[in-house]
Amino acid sequence: MDTTKLRLFAAVAGILFGLGGVFSLAVASTLALASVMGLVGAAFTVAALLLSVACLCLYLFLQPQTSSSDEVDNMEDAAADALADLPFDAIQSIIEKRPLTVAALALIAGYSFARDPAGVARHAQRFMVGLL
Repeated sequence: MDTTKLRLFAAVAGILFGLGGVFSLAVASTLALASVMGLVGAAFTVAALLLSVACLCLYLFLQPQTSSSDEVDNMEDAAADALADLPFDAIQSIIEKRPLTVAALALIAGYSFARDPAGVARHAQRFMVGLL
């Protein structure tokens, strides 16, 4: 079984155990309050408490005070930041995988730049024009 299926199974199990825990907590608190205010009053009190927690979570996570255009701008900024980091992450992984090859290429690039700076500049310009 691959890791994706294991994670999915763990998520389903976590949801089931979480719902079971909330259910048992609601039953226990209802039974504890039943001795003080009766079974019906305790059930309504626990239901109101759970409903208020649900409404609070909805308000905090959906954030109705922010407009959808602000959320889109935030998502665009986050996506741009993630894409900006991709080249650096790729370079870092290449350096971690092959440190001697990267050091040799850096030495060759430094030597060629020190020997003929104008030629390196010409090649860099041709390379950039070729990318366009």
